[in-house]
Amino acid sequence: MKRYLCWDHTLIERQTGVQTVMHKPEKRNVALVCDDEWEGACNGYATVLRVGDHYRMYYRATVLRRRADGTSPPYTSVICVAESRDGITFCKPVLGLYEFNGSRENNIVYATENLKRDTFSILYDDAPDCPAEERFKALTERRYPGGPRLVYLSSADGYRFTEQYELDVRGTMDSYNALFRDPRTGLYHLYYRAFHDADGTDHFSFEGVDLVRSIRDVRHATSPDFRNWTAHGRITFEAGQADVPLYTNQIAPYYRDPDTLIGFPTRYTDRADEPQSFAHMPLADYRAAITAHFGREGTALTDCLIMTSMDGQRFNRRDEAFFSPGPENRFNWWYGDCYLGYGMQETAAEEPGAPCEISLYTGEGYRIKSVSFRRYTVRQDGFFSWYAPWAGGEVLTRPIVPNGERLELNFSTSAAGALSVALCNEAGEILPGYESGPLFGNSTARTVDFQAPLTALCGQPVRLRLTLRDAHLYSFAWI
Repeated sequence: MKRYLCWDHTLIERQTGVQTVMHKPEKRNVALVCDDEWEGACNGYATVLRVGDHYRMYYRATVLRRRADGTSPPYTSVICVAESRDGITFCKPVLGLYEFNGSRENNIVYATENLKRDTFSILYDDAPDCPAEERFKALTERRYPGGPRLVYLSSADGYRFTEQYELDVRGTMDSYNALFRDPRTGLYHLYYRAFHDADGTDHFSFEGVDLVRSIRDVRHATSPDFRNWTAHGRITFEAGQADVPLYTNQIAPYYRDPDTLIGFPTRYTDRADEPQSFAHMPLADYRAAITAHFGREGTALTDCLIMTSMDGQRFNRRDEAFFSPGPENRFNWWYGDCYLGYGMQETAAEEPGAPCEISLYTGEGYRIKSVSFRRYTVRQDGFFSWYAPWAGGEVLTRPIVPNGERLELNFSTSAAGALSVALCNEAGEILPGYESGPLFGNSTARTVDFQAPLTALCGQPVRLRLTLRDAHLYSFAWI
């Protein structure tokens, strides 16, 4: 089976009246309430894994909130886990592994002696030759005067971790460091943080970094064995795109098409030079006090972008927000909003009989209250689509070689809209017996009926001629 995503113009030879549109995630339930004493206003950097028949959410629990008088109370920061059977609601197991305020009745899975831990990313390694005691691979940072290093922690069960060694990868690492393994190549991939200046000067430590003017960036490294790493430098973007600060990256293979990587970087914007809106937002007096004492912690804002790549190094980044803070309330429009957790999961839809959806998870109330994690959903393959309005449009794809017995569409139309498909030779001429009638509805897997069998075309390059009218096409696949 091969799935083709209608996420950009890569597959399009020519088109009229059709545009690629981005779709925003739908707000759903609070997946995890974080209201225990070891949790606080800087909970974050969540990872959601599927382990067997259940889900786990690992997250940093940080007791910290700046005071309006300019003081900061003593804080702690530990790594916790929550569990779920459906990926929709999570609960906290009582693990008894670490003591907090005299009690082991908590869900802490990793803590240092001083109870201060910033970053933690984790991979469930399903490689056939992976030793059982290293099935869970986690990374956390350790800071030195010469620059931070990532420390590799291993675990057999994902609860008890053993420190192994430091990775020979240079970067500031002061963000979520995305980690995955490509089963097709056996390579481990790491996307991590460093800084550079507008003139191109790189910073792999905090020496020389200006937290206001230096640009937060994303770096890439790979390893065949998790010990020996090759750095590939900064990821790049399409020509003409601005060099904007990216706080996180959240890059991973898209699980329905592993040829495509998808990332959800947090965009960092300091609006200190445009303060007029802050006076009209909720908690304006508190924000003014935070700005007076802590500068950018009151004036910086964050939202979430989306980007895709075929080679893991050059990305097509969309600069319109994929996910923004939303309607103003007491707990949003702060530095720390819209940090999507790492790991999308396929979960059941709310409507009985409807196809599964993709769940994403993000924290709410960062810097203001104890952060809980909310779930958002996206249609399968539904981050982007080819769309034509009522006036209609047409797409002719580049040559594609069929490798299945049927063609499936992930599409939606209005009740009066339609989508039709014709298979063409390389010259764009419709092949006899391979023209559908108008299709309507909303399906993630609609089979296209042709008079002639698709098996007769296997191995022969064809083009798809798609006619759309008030319709979206998200993907198509040979099955």
